[in-house]
Amino acid sequence: PLDVHAVDAHWLQRGISAFVEDANASALLARDVLAALGPDGGDERACETRLVMLLDYDRFDFIKTLLANRSRVFYCTRLKQAQTEAEAEAVRAQMAADVDGGGAAILEALAQTGSAETWAQDRAADFANRTRREAVGLSKLRGVQLDDGERARLARADDDA
Repeated sequence: PLDVHAVDAHWLQRGISAFVEDANASALLARDVLAALGPDGGDERACETRLVMLLDYDRFDFIKTLLANRSRVFYCTRLKQAQTEAEAEAVRAQMAADVDGGGAAILEALAQTGSAETWAQDRAADFANRTRREAVGLSKLRGVQLDDGERARLARADDDA
């Protein structure tokens, strides 16, 4: 399966542009393919038929990738294409409600990765603060003269701790 973070707002269009050179035609085709992948695209057989009609049978490898990752491509593309937070929230609500189609699991996967990124950022900030405190302690031990900017920055780090 595709990584949920690999599918951005233009993933589908990039895939289509590999065999459709005109950018406008590629964008229109991507819109139609995205609609076919959505809940209104019918069951798997109806979706496959629609994709073959849109993309032609000689693109069947790409069609298989789309079918195997139908919900991922549909929801991640729609979420990344959202222009406002309200639109994104509406897509998230649709994903949360689509337990059978996998929308809820995709939303959870996006959130888990987000939590891991936040954890890593927090760890890096903690490390930076500890390093600054240690630098202040070493400078006091060695009697190093710090300029006002360095002293203020290190003092802020010391206060944050």
